[in-house]
Amino acid sequence: MKTIMKTLFVAVSSLSLMFSVNAGELSVNGTAKATYSIVNGSQQEPGVGITNELNFTASGEMDNGYAWNYSMELDPDSTDGSSLNDDTQIGLTLNEMGTIKVCVSECSNNKKYAWDQSAYTVVTDTGLSSGIVYPASELTHNTIQYHTPELPFGTTATVAWGNTHKVASSGNQVGDAGTNSITAYSLVTKPVDGLTVSGSAYSIADFDDGIVTEQQTEDGGAWAVTYAMGNVTAGYGKSYKSPETTDTIATGTAVEYHENTGMSIAMAINDDVSISYSAEESSAKQRTSTNVVYDVSVDSLQVAYSMGGATLSLARSEFDNIAYANGDDRTETIIAMSFAF
Repeated sequence: MKTIMKTLFVAVSSLSLMFSVNAGELSVNGTAKATYSIVNGSQQEPGVGITNELNFTASGEMDNGYAWNYSMELDPDSTDGSSLNDDTQIGLTLNEMGTIKVCVSECSNNKKYAWDQSAYTVVTDTGLSSGIVYPASELTHNTIQYHTPELPFGTTATVAWGNTHKVASSGNQVGDAGTNSITAYSLVTKPVDGLTVSGSAYSIADFDDGIVTEQQTEDGGAWAVTYAMGNVTAGYGKSYKSPETTDTIATGTAVEYHENTGMSIAMAINDDVSISYSAEESSAKQRTSTNVVYDVSVDSLQVAYSMGGATLSLARSEFDNIAYANGDDRTETIIAMSFAF
C-alpha cells in the first residue's frame, strides 16, 4: 500500500510540475440600474425596477506563457428576481495562436446589433418587446469556440459549435436527447481609421427525429458598418433569419425569412452628454402573397448624461405594428440611473 501511495504521489507531483498554473486573481464588477418606464398604448401602469448584474471574473497565467480567464455572471430572474448563475465561460489564450473558449449561455458573436449607436441601450432591447424576429446566437447553446488573434487591418474571426443548452450546465453533464446543434461564424475588420465592418452567420443542424420532415431548416446572419468621425458615429446594418418550418411551399402564411434593417447616429455633445437617434424596420418575407403582412418599425431618441460614477439616461421610443400585427402601436419612455462598479 505504501508503495502504491508513493507512486501516486510522484505521478501527481509530476503532472503538477508539467501543468502548473500561477495563482489567479478574482475580481467582481457589475452594474446597478434603477429605471422608471412608461408605455402608452397598452393597459399598463408605469413600472419601477432595479437591475443588478454581478460578474465574477478570475484570471491567471500558466508556466508555458498561456493565460486563462473565467467569468460567471449572476443575473436577476425575470419572474421572481432571484439570482441565476446562467452565464459562464472559460477562456484559454494561446498567445499568437488565438483563444479557445468554452461557454454556457454566453459568448455571443452575433452582429445583429453591431450597427446600433444608441446613447442608452439598443432600441429593441428594452422592457417593451418589439416582436422582431432576429437571427439566433451562441447564447442559446453551450458552445466550444475558437477566436483568432488580431490579424492585419484589425481583423478578428470566430467559429463556434454547440448543442442546445441547459441553463447552468455543470461539468460531466450530458446534453438533452434529440436537440439541435449550431455552427456559427463571425468576422470583424477595421480597414481604415474610424471604419468597422462586422458580419456573422450560423446554421442549425436539425436533429433527425424520423417523425417530421422540415421543408426548411434554420439559418441566418447579420452584417453592419459603422463609421466614427470626430464626435459623431453612424451605423447601418441588416440581419436575417430563415426559420425552421414543416410548412409546404404553397402555404400562404409560411415565412421564408425575416429581414431587419437598422440605422443609427450618435453625437457626443461634450465629455458628459451624448445623444442618439436609431431606427429599425423588420419585414416577414412570405413564400406566397396570398395574405397581407405588416412591417414592424421602431424609432428611438435617447440622451445620456455622465456624472462620474453614475449615468442618467432618457429614452423615448415609438413602436409600430408590434410582432407584425397591424395597428399594435406603442410609445415607451424610460428614465434610468446607472451605476458601474
